[in-house]
Amino acid sequence: MGNIQQATAARPTHPIRVAMLARVVFPLHGFGGIERHVFHLVTHLARLGVVVRLYVQPPPQPDAERWQAWRQAVGAHGPAALVLLRYDYTTPVLRPNSIIGRQINYPLYTWQLGRLAAAAVRRGEVDLVHSQGLCATGYGAIRVRDALLRQVPFVANPHGMEEFRTPDWRKWLAYAPFRALYAYGHRWADRAIATDACTQADLPRYLGVDPARVVVIPSAIDPAECLAWVQPELRVALRERFRLAQHSPILLSVGRLERNKGFHMMLAALAQLRHELPPTWTWLLVGQGQEAAALQQQAHAAGLAAHVQLVGRLSDAELHSLYEEVDLVVHPTLYEGSSLVTLEGMIHRRPMVASAAGGIPDKVFDGRNGYLVQPGSVADLAAKLRRALQQREQWGAWGDASVAIVRETFAWEVVARQTRDLYVQLLSARG
Repeated sequence: MGNIQQATAARPTHPIRVAMLARVVFPLHGFGGIERHVFHLVTHLARLGVVVRLYVQPPPQPDAERWQAWRQAVGAHGPAALVLLRYDYTTPVLRPNSIIGRQINYPLYTWQLGRLAAAAVRRGEVDLVHSQGLCATGYGAIRVRDALLRQVPFVANPHGMEEFRTPDWRKWLAYAPFRALYAYGHRWADRAIATDACTQADLPRYLGVDPARVVVIPSAIDPAECLAWVQPELRVALRERFRLAQHSPILLSVGRLERNKGFHMMLAALAQLRHELPPTWTWLLVGQGQEAAALQQQAHAAGLAAHVQLVGRLSDAELHSLYEEVDLVVHPTLYEGSSLVTLEGMIHRRPMVASAAGGIPDKVFDGRNGYLVQPGSVADLAAKLRRALQQREQWGAWGDASVAIVRETFAWEVVARQTRDLYVQLLSARG
């Protein structure tokens, strides 16, 4: 990180022009982690004077309301240009983001993306190319064969790389084409971004990236935005809706209801603790997914149904207002990327119990703001929950530590400056 910071002294006097290669962005395409990452990255870079040309697919429902939400979200700090590319090349009977659909759509999309970015570079319209996820592949394939393109810096961010982490052998086989695309595209970047220090070695290990080309720049959240979602009237409504005045302690988990999120492990751990927990405890589970019915059935079978509330999907305002009403946030994931959910709980001053997976060990520290859990271990999850519950007098201090960790390292104001400084470093090295 020292090299990035030293480069600020040599910052160019003219605005840096960046081609940002992505597929989705909040709020045009949804509310997920990658959508928000792209949105916050381009808007915070714009506030720092970087001129961003953002390449994404058209929104799935290009209605006026969606575009109005986009204009309101970006305000005066949006990308200088928004370039829309076709993504869905499949038939109507095949979901575009199913495993098979992605195997058809992503190679075609990233190739067209690479061609457009390469043309912009050749015309001298951009100073640097920055890709997100699999979008590195097409441009990387073109760049390696073009000496002119290799003179313009190329930064690639592979994000969570879940295709490399799944323990399901069927998914492992199905994801083989994506792993090949990931590895190929990122090997040709001048810098590949690891979103957490504890996952830095994953890029050489999984992608074959030269370790000297790996730089750590965290994924981040916008603290002001998260806290602005909190609404007093919503807090009152949520307390009534989930009968929170009757419950203590209140545990909260957030995520897609899929097997890899480990919510079935959470239920098993709670079953082990059922005779140690006070009769008023409750666990709120926010999210949607194919595991909902199985989790509900598991809760009934374990005799926990009266204490478990499957909330479903909440709006941003509802979710962030709910964070303010709970006592402890638990993220029992089996594998993870950077984990924005963890950061969201932390900025709301919540103590954390979370799996030591992906980038979480850079955010949660035993005895400082919560406890880390061995991924997939029901026994360890139960033990860490027990330990946390026995230390309730520490939860206020843990919450304060959570906020400090986010603001010092994982706030977009900090991360956007690190990204711009990386750009400056690469451009300065190219003269």
